[in-house]
Amino acid sequence: MLDKPEKTYQLLAALRAAAPFEVELTPSVIGHLRAQQVAVVAKPRQIVTEISYAGDEGGIVRHMAPEEGRDALIVSLTHVRANRSLPCAAAVCDYQKHRVKKLKKQNRT
Repeated sequence: MLDKPEKTYQLLAALRAAAPFEVELTPSVIGHLRAQQVAVVAKPRQIVTEISYAGDEGGIVRHMAPEEGRDALIVSLTHVRANRSLPCAAAVCDYQKHRVKKLKKQNRT
């Protein structure tokens, strides 16, 4: 199991309560999306409109709707940078570190 269920659901609730909020896509995600010709990524800063949990396999994911309002972008929490002013920013950072560490142990990064 990658995630700690209790901590994950607490963070999920905190993120849902904070939405909508701004995040920054990591350069690797932007590069991947551009390589896939995903037109929705015009800028690294995106507004999170919804939060969901994709199970232990996918983790916490953020739904971002572009300004044009056409297609949504769903990205794992491990691939975005949360603004430090977000009330649960420290918990987001802890979740990201824990998940990346577990993924590396399983050779899944």
